[in-house]
Amino acid sequence: MNIMRVLYVALDPTKIPRIKKIASSLKARRDITFHVMIPKFRFTYQGGAVGRMIVAAVNYISVLMQVLLTSADLYWVANCPDILVLPLILRSRPYILEYRSPWAKEVEDEFGPGPWAGVAGIIERLALAHARVVTLTSSRLLPRVRQFHRPVFVVPNYPLKSFGAINVSGVEFKRENGLSSTDQVVLYVGKLTRVEGADMLPRIIEDVLARANANFWIVGSGPLYSSLEAFAARLPNTVRLFGWQPHDRIPLFIAAADVCIAPRHKTAFSELYNEEGVTKISEYMFFEKPIVACGIARSDEYLLVEEERMAYGIVEALHGLVRAPKRMTWEDHSEKEINRLLDLIQSNLI
Repeated sequence: MNIMRVLYVALDPTKIPRIKKIASSLKARRDITFHVMIPKFRFTYQGGAVGRMIVAAVNYISVLMQVLLTSADLYWVANCPDILVLPLILRSRPYILEYRSPWAKEVEDEFGPGPWAGVAGIIERLALAHARVVTLTSSRLLPRVRQFHRPVFVVPNYPLKSFGAINVSGVEFKRENGLSSTDQVVLYVGKLTRVEGADMLPRIIEDVLARANANFWIVGSGPLYSSLEAFAARLPNTVRLFGWQPHDRIPLFIAAADVCIAPRHKTAFSELYNEEGVTKISEYMFFEKPIVACGIARSDEYLLVEEERMAYGIVEALHGLVRAPKRMTWEDHSEKEINRLLDLIQSNLI
């Protein structure tokens, strides 16, 4: 039996829970060994756009050099940044491109239109054109990849069934954080960036507090951490900033929440994002928490409102007027596609 060595490549794999999901799906296979490349150097910077671009470039170069020195039968590359595939294209190595979101668009949202977004767009198209297979985290991304005529598999980013294995109830976790069982919590989980809508949080929180009593928990880190920290300091009794948390602690926060939110600014690409690909939404769904969102695609699993109506939607949810979503899990929906994809590769059918 030929055993295929599959190597997963990402800029910061320690912050991609999806890797553990893929590994769990492949552990029973005897024809594949699954490994993850851990970048040896990783630099962070929380300052302005120019500094972030410089640090990003240093991180990219460091990882690219490491990719050049790796060996595998098949590479599995997480896009954003798509630049990670360049050494594989140069070496004519086969790779699966895990297309999670349009990198060029994210660069433009983060740094504004300009040469960086243009270069990202060129590399994004190269990455798709040379991929042996493309996996999508959401069916909403299909129109972005059809023109490249690559085999495509939709593998939604739903949580594992074990995601709900917590040893403290939501009520107990509230009490551990100084709240009573009747205190209501509105939860935001995600990167503290404009792309993730974190810049909208102060206005949303102030608008909600003008209409209802609630506690706001913000879980995540990123460039906007300092400004949100200053905002939270003004409302110490109602806003708590928890910073980055290990993924195995995220269920505690969701279990304790009464309403979960996923704000994004509306753009030409808003229709690309829904509960299949936005991890935090499917994790909110796992605990069947009412969800209020803006700036993404419509879905039956959350209340979608206009950006300026977020506070009204949250108040509705606090009053029990937003229905709970359905639970979706990796094992029931995504694992089958992973195995089908690899069976076809092993059989040389794709």
